[in-house]
Amino acid sequence: MKKKSFSIKSDNMEIIPVPGDRSMEGSYASSKDAIWYADWKIMFKDPGDINSTEAGLIRFEGAPELGKVVISFSVIERYRDRGYASRALKMMRDHLFWRGDIYEIEALVTLENDPAIHALTNAGFVYRSVENNDGVKTETYSITKPKSAWSGLYLLIGLIVGLTLGILMANLVIGLIMGVVAGLVTGAILDSRNQKKREDITGRKE
Repeated sequence: MKKKSFSIKSDNMEIIPVPGDRSMEGSYASSKDAIWYADWKIMFKDPGDINSTEAGLIRFEGAPELGKVVISFSVIERYRDRGYASRALKMMRDHLFWRGDIYEIEALVTLENDPAIHALTNAGFVYRSVENNDGVKTETYSITKPKSAWSGLYLLIGLIVGLTLGILMANLVIGLIMGVVAGLVTGAILDSRNQKKREDITGRKE
């Protein structure tokens, strides 16, 4: 895999997937699921430094199931408490939700792991539950993808188009009505399609 094909970038941070010890027994380069078994290295650049420095790691705990992925993350000790974890989680969150087939990201942390919990909540994750796994208490945090809101956007577009039509037709009322109706219908169709896709992938009606 070419790292530039899948890396996630911001102004001075990049998250790069590299083959890890879970790279599917040599099929890493050809499998469409390869990204879920990679080690995603959190790299950053200090101002004036041309070289990137590794600050931590993000991993997926396997391929998505019903539109949900489980992640884990860690930051090298000397780079903790600098906001790198929460920033990397936000970048990964935005990337996954942009894909279109991921609707929930979940993370498990040991009870009272305040730095990890702080990073998750800063990235928008919400506490869900606490469990006892083999004597170790863990807390579950997750974040869900917001539902689409095309109706509002197309209503605004409809108003603009309707105003333009009204001016051209010398009848603002009719023009605005036509624009608003067209915008609402278009937005409703797009929202309905997105909701249907969401329900098909997650298996849940929301």
